[in-house]
Amino acid sequence: MEIFLDKFLGQIFNALAGAIITLLWTMLRAKKRENDALKEGVQALLRDRIIQGYNHYSTKGWIPIYAMESIEACYKSYEELGENGVIDNLMSQLRELPNHPMEV
Repeated sequence: MEIFLDKFLGQIFNALAGAIITLLWTMLRAKKRENDALKEGVQALLRDRIIQGYNHYSTKGWIPIYAMESIEACYKSYEELGENGVIDNLMSQLRELPNHPMEV
């Protein structure tokens, strides 16, 4: 009887351990998907903000210091999240703009 009880308890333990591991793995995958979605959303917002700044200030032909600092902060975070591409080119063009309007 004792051997039967040991085997039964061993099977129960193995089943519970498997269920717990499966549950933890499922929760971990769901959390990763959520984190990936948040990362992509933040990247999209930062990219949009940089592009808006570029469109606005490149048309004006100059960019105030405070605006450039704000866009640089967005760009730094954008880079840390692992995305670049077209934004690198826009940033280099923004950096070339003067920080005051040109006298006519």
